[in-house]
Amino acid sequence: MNNRMLAVLGALAAVGVIVLYVFVKNAGSAPAADPDPEPVARPTAVSHDPSTANGGTSVGPAQPAVPAAGSNGEVGSDGSGQYPKDYMIGDIRVRDHRTGNNKPLDLPPNIHPAEHRELPSTLTHDISQQVKKLVWQCGADVPKDARGTKPRVDGQLTVSIKNHTLTLTNIVTQPRDVEGPSADALKQCVEQKSAGLTAVASDQEDITDYGIGITFAIP
Repeated sequence: MNNRMLAVLGALAAVGVIVLYVFVKNAGSAPAADPDPEPVARPTAVSHDPSTANGGTSVGPAQPAVPAAGSNGEVGSDGSGQYPKDYMIGDIRVRDHRTGNNKPLDLPPNIHPAEHRELPSTLTHDISQQVKKLVWQCGADVPKDARGTKPRVDGQLTVSIKNHTLTLTNIVTQPRDVEGPSADALKQCVEQKSAGLTAVASDQEDITDYGIGITFAIP
């Protein structure tokens, strides 16, 4: 083999080395494909209130089982955004599942447990009308300068039936659009005079802690 042939073979070998080097370099610098993003676990909506078994009530849709951002998970009662909030309205315990900076409820929610039957409207109307008469009587003592444009009394009645007699066992009221001490006097008057009201429930079996919401304008 002459010198010219050796030179050609050497040149080809050098070119091959260069091509291989460039190929390997490019393959090593190619960006790797991004893996599929990992699924993010979402909290499921959970609402459990063992206090309802002891006469408590619960309000609001189910909320995530984890605390809201910025919450330490403690029970609050001052509208701090923590939830659930656990507080008393009169003699009724409320477990409030609303999120955000909501003011505490001033009336218990009107909730009928699933196992409770519905009372006939004639019976609930009977007891409600008795309370309405007392609202009007007590409202007559509210001076005009303490009344707004639409004074009224909102309330929540709790009744029970035993031996075919319906009895008002608890009442919580809130005067609306009534100013100053007159509002407190109206509330006290209605609640005190309503305590123990009864109605005939001759065709009804016993039942406990049944809620009835009321709203009565003050004439």
